[in-house]
Amino acid sequence: MFKSIRNLLSVATAILVALTCQLMSAEFDTGGKNPDDDKVIYYFGYGSNLDEDYMRQFTPSLKFVTTAHLPNFQIQFRKYSTDLEGGISSIIPHPGGLVQGVVYTIEKPEMDALDILEDVPLGIYNRETFKVIAPDGTWYNADLYRVANPKGPFTPSIKYLGYMIKGAKAQGINQPWVDYLEALRAEVIKSKEK
Repeated sequence: MFKSIRNLLSVATAILVALTCQLMSAEFDTGGKNPDDDKVIYYFGYGSNLDEDYMRQFTPSLKFVTTAHLPNFQIQFRKYSTDLEGGISSIIPHPGGLVQGVVYTIEKPEMDALDILEDVPLGIYNRETFKVIAPDGTWYNADLYRVANPKGPFTPSIKYLGYMIKGAKAQGINQPWVDYLEALRAEVIKSKEK
């Protein structure tokens, strides 16, 4: 069922790994860049948080910085959402993997409020800082959310995939990633029609 999607993702991943290796061979500071303004943090959005319209409901100060990749992880749908009727994404360690996303700046008080929305105090999600790399080879120290105790994997939520696709297109995420997400959504829709 998902064989064609896996093949597409494998090709896209191989291309992205090659590009990342090329970028990594250039000179850059591996310490990671932090915001110049201490009132904001860098945040890495990779799931529904790729969609700026969705994010602005909760973080009006949100500003796009750059597209970026998180190396050695992959996205899996490891939390079930009853509201969205399906799986929602988290990052899972995967040597050679690349997670596509964007770096934003968000004001610290809004980020603290987002922690509550993301159920960090309840232990559902963790907010952690990771190094992500931009296309120009700059490393950013960016916070992200990931499921604290992954379950599943679950069939992705169609609505959640819609947020991811809309955001990936609007942010200029590479076409193979958009193609993968659209193919995944088509497979989920097809499986629900049976």
